[in-house]
Amino acid sequence: MGVDADARSAARTDHAMADTFRPVSPRRAFEEILDQLEDAIVAGHLNAGDRLPTERDLASQFQVSRTSVREALRVLEALGIVRVQRGVDHGALLLQEPGNAFTYLLKLHLSLRHVSIESIIDFLIVISCWAADAAARGAGGPTLQEELREIVDGMHDPNLDQLAFHELDARFHATVVRASGNELASLVIDGCSDALRRLILAAIEDTEEWDVIREGLAAEHAAILRALEEGDPERADALMRTHLSIWCGRAVTEAERKGIPLS
Repeated sequence: MGVDADARSAARTDHAMADTFRPVSPRRAFEEILDQLEDAIVAGHLNAGDRLPTERDLASQFQVSRTSVREALRVLEALGIVRVQRGVDHGALLLQEPGNAFTYLLKLHLSLRHVSIESIIDFLIVISCWAADAAARGAGGPTLQEELREIVDGMHDPNLDQLAFHELDARFHATVVRASGNELASLVIDGCSDALRRLILAAIEDTEEWDVIREGLAAEHAAILRALEEGDPERADALMRTHLSIWCGRAVTEAERKGIPLS
């Protein structure tokens, strides 16, 4: 976006905001600012790609210090809602593409075990099976199927260690979810799958059966891919469900045997 376009966007936003914001009380002012900005977004007064008024203008409209405004903007920036350019005299930009803050926060909650591993597994199975069904119906198009084929081909490399294999495994499942075409599902699955991947790696590390396990997992992923390529949603759903149920169940059993905490 050029300078002139930025100026026009800022002017439109300034005009729209003139009667939108109201003064806030000094006590925890940044929280009230956040509430009002959220209300403005929900009401449609602010949209993705818009620029907020400058810090000076916001401080004047809210009748607070620029420090309070800056604190609110830092929160929004940390949440992946806006981009703030330091030392530039124009307002923060409301991002058009989601940042990774949602996924990051979800990973923190799961790492702190606010959600049990059993709940994570149940959720992943539901989302992954639904995504396999949608992908088999062509939701993601041929490009993502080509990406899945490259991942599965890589899984058959006999020299892959467990870490490298499970990185491919995680990519496969994340790509299937992306192939469903649902952006929210992709954000959530990225946050959840990390916790499960750590559990699986911890549960099967140092196993003497790794070559057999790798071949079995590669074959199961190849079968799921064939169902997707052949446009068979029922078979894709069933294969995904069986695959995740067996291997997640095995990981939980091994974790319990080794004393790895699950909650």
